[in-house]
Amino acid sequence: MKLQTLENSITVLGALNMDLIMDVDRPAFPGETIVGHKFYTAPGGKGGNQAVAAARVSNKNSVVFLGLVGGDLYGKELKNYLDKEYINTDSIIEDSNNHSGIAIIFTDQHGENYVNAVYGANENKEKNIVESFKKNLINTKVLITQNEMNKSITEDCMNLAKKNNIKIILDPAPYRKELTMEYFSIADIITPNETEAEYMTGIKIKSIDDAKVAANKILKNNINSCIITLGENGAYLMNQNKEKYFPPHKINKVEASVGAGDAFTGILGASLSKNIDLEESIQIAVIGSALSTTRSGAQESMPSYDDIKKFL
Repeated sequence: MKLQTLENSITVLGALNMDLIMDVDRPAFPGETIVGHKFYTAPGGKGGNQAVAAARVSNKNSVVFLGLVGGDLYGKELKNYLDKEYINTDSIIEDSNNHSGIAIIFTDQHGENYVNAVYGANENKEKNIVESFKKNLINTKVLITQNEMNKSITEDCMNLAKKNNIKIILDPAPYRKELTMEYFSIADIITPNETEAEYMTGIKIKSIDDAKVAANKILKNNINSCIITLGENGAYLMNQNKEKYFPPHKINKVEASVGAGDAFTGILGASLSKNIDLEESIQIAVIGSALSTTRSGAQESMPSYDDIKKFL
């Protein structure tokens, strides 16, 4: 299979954060001090992660990024990293009166991550982002977005995409109680993980059957298509026409799971932009997501298409 795309066929709307990552045996309890093994910074934010994931399985200049950074050193570094990935950053807005988003992440000995984020400039109600998207509608086949930014900005862009028959993938993370099922239903596909699906339905997902029940409950709210990502257990798809479980791609060792869900969503969007059918796109995304856990960092861990095609 060979992936091909037109320039600027994917638009990603989302947050850019600088990740401050500490590798520890486990996070400290209240009042306790735990000595870690390693500390490093890495570019992140769900929007940034998904943009890099999409770009690495696409041709150069296929991805446009819409978002904000602060007027600080982190903001410059975040933008420069996307530039190096051949992502169009012309529409990123710098807010000189705010700090860039940051996320403090603890990665434990099992590769599980604990994320604490402060979104800073990402949360601005910056309407120029919507205007930038309007100008790029003609070049966009897929819009990928999340819940990290101001709700009205995300909603306006999704509605624009819907009116122009652009496929919308919404990662409902981080979960926000104020967001309604009507908001989620604007998207063509939502990609909650087990925790987000539980928040949306009240169903704790411990098995494939639980995922099926949760997905069915989500679809009853006029959601078009739901893919619940199950981490090391694969993914579960349900829409109006089909339901299917996708087993995981097995790997030898998890280095870190930071960004694995973002790898799935970004690769899914890139694959769909190339007119690959949904089931095959999910298979590609499952493999790519698993491969991302074998490397440290978030954006840095995203696999290339050459990495993925070995296992197709």
